[in-house]
Amino acid sequence: MTFSVNAISADQQAALTADLKQQQAKPMRLALLLAAPNTKPANYLSLSELAVDYQAIGTQTLEALLINAASLLGNQQCDIVSLGNKLWIMQAITAAKNGLHAHAYLNAIGCGDNSEQAINQALAHAKRQHTQPQVVELTQANNALNALIALINDIACRRMPNSQDYWFTPAHQSRVASLCYPSNIGVLALVFTQGSQLLSAKPLLAANRLMLPLSAHSILQLHTRLTSLCDALSKPCNELGLLKFIHQQWQQYQSQAPYALVLMATSQSGLQQEASAMLEALDTQQTQNASTLNNTSFHYKTPAGSCFTASPLGAKGLSFVYPGVGTVYPQMFSQLGHVFPHVFAKLEAEGNLPAMLQTQAIYATQEKTNSHMSLSELAIAGVGASYMLSKILQDEFAITPAFALGYSMGEAAMWASLGVWHAPHHLIDATQNSSIFNQDIAGELRCVRQAWQLTNDQPIVWNSFVTRASVAEIKPHLANYPRVYIAIIQGDSLVLAGCEESIKALLKQAGKRGIAANRVTAMHTSAALNIVDDVKQFYLQPLAAALPTATQFLSAAQTQPVELTSHAIAKSIADTFCHPLDFSQLIKQSISQGSRLFVEVGADRQTATLIDKIIGQQTSQVQAQALAVNAKGADDISSLLKCLAQLMTHRVPMSLTPLIQSLQDVINDTLFIDTKHSPLGFSDTLSEGEPH
Repeated sequence: MTFSVNAISADQQAALTADLKQQQAKPMRLALLLAAPNTKPANYLSLSELAVDYQAIGTQTLEALLINAASLLGNQQCDIVSLGNKLWIMQAITAAKNGLHAHAYLNAIGCGDNSEQAINQALAHAKRQHTQPQVVELTQANNALNALIALINDIACRRMPNSQDYWFTPAHQSRVASLCYPSNIGVLALVFTQGSQLLSAKPLLAANRLMLPLSAHSILQLHTRLTSLCDALSKPCNELGLLKFIHQQWQQYQSQAPYALVLMATSQSGLQQEASAMLEALDTQQTQNASTLNNTSFHYKTPAGSCFTASPLGAKGLSFVYPGVGTVYPQMFSQLGHVFPHVFAKLEAEGNLPAMLQTQAIYATQEKTNSHMSLSELAIAGVGASYMLSKILQDEFAITPAFALGYSMGEAAMWASLGVWHAPHHLIDATQNSSIFNQDIAGELRCVRQAWQLTNDQPIVWNSFVTRASVAEIKPHLANYPRVYIAIIQGDSLVLAGCEESIKALLKQAGKRGIAANRVTAMHTSAALNIVDDVKQFYLQPLAAALPTATQFLSAAQTQPVELTSHAIAKSIADTFCHPLDFSQLIKQSISQGSRLFVEVGADRQTATLIDKIIGQQTSQVQAQALAVNAKGADDISSLLKCLAQLMTHRVPMSLTPLIQSLQDVINDTLFIDTKHSPLGFSDTLSEGEPH
């Protein structure tokens, strides 16, 4: 790699080297802030400003500026050093005493013949030899200061350097980064660790992600307000004016009103089109129903996310549904950490977030599917995704389900996600190392070998197939194929598991086609009964001190809600796990218990699709509907907003603060841009302390 530096005299080199060695001889921990610290008048802090000539930065090397700042602070000549009003530096202890939260800390400066030497020296100076930092390497020194500020931004945003991906870090460990660049005294490496202040989250709503609600006490009143809205949107308006207008609609929105609609679009013209289409749909339905739309089964939804229902299902039947193994996919929820940084920070404080989401398999991969993942990895990542989404729905939007249920292993995700188990994170390592998920019902399939009386050297070619068929169409053929099992009943289809050759032969005999899942798991087969006691023991977990009281937990293993005791929960999971799953019956049973609005809380929307099919097979007139928080291939944030919009039209109580505040933040940023300011937004500082 070719390096470019600006020459300095031999005396300047010697002085700089001496100053660097002097700084390396003592511990370094300098707090770095991207905005001028807001100190209380009583806590006077002296400020020294180091002028930076950005047109001639080569004559003012970054290392010289930093070493000068460290010397000023170390000699107590001032409390704060400002570098060109772009970066504010102070001793970490000074920041702590004054209640100031840093965006990052400078922990060391190293120098060597190459980047590796410099980084190793800096890590030794910082006493972090065990750490593998994220490295930003420059070929020229003249943009080092700008690169430094960009790197601090990345650290404060929890964003991988030179990327838009969320920066995951091992449990209870700081994010560590290094900036390397050439200098006149060798290659320099600066080592930074994360601070406790985050830059403000990415907005939920934005100029290209618009969401506008209307509420009313009757559909006639809603129609009148929508007509007025169409007129208002037809008038030319700049971006700031549009955002302010939408914010006004949010302020006027009434959560207690019996009816609501939500419009979603990416521009004013799109919003106008959505409003006009909604008005036309209401007019058409009004004409067809002659008198009124009130309490009809009219539901309206557009691909953009705009929606309305004339028969809101309300919160009494709100049900969180947790999907089973195999729905996770590479890069899922990759942007949620930037939109909900405090949720992710809390999850990091609770346990090992990278392990919970299986980030090595989900994010650090070029794979397009999850076929490279083992059953245990799929199980952990699936539960982790559901746990994370549950925290967003509950903690950020204050949405509480009346019921909860799961598809297959989704039952375990349900108990982990809704505050029933005391320490669900402990199951991550247990699942990763459990013979249940790695040898008994997967891998070498010990359960199947035992059931089929096979020796260890006899091969098993196992697979699962989804086929559009009823039990009545498949069951008569099972006697001819004892190594085929009906594992799952799900609406108009079945999942057959077992010997691949036998399944293919059975399907041919039955005149059915099957789609291979190419996943090895003996879950929901009679072979799994050999480990039912082991599964029960595995899920025998201590319960939280305060258990949820507003939610009833349903299981495929029994007709009544599960009692909130460790043994009852473990038994229900084991019975579901080790017996054929009749998901259709579980949904019908949940509807009889009072479930009406099913929200899939997990990766993709496979379970929601199944539920809609099962609802469509119902002979009763009970209205029910399935929604999903996520959809593979769609934008994560837009999918979440579309789900929230539908919940709003169904009049499910929720906190609107994240949405309104997000819009206000966008307005404030737009105002600053219009007035030619360049603000940095700050969210509340983290309170979990600093990891090490």
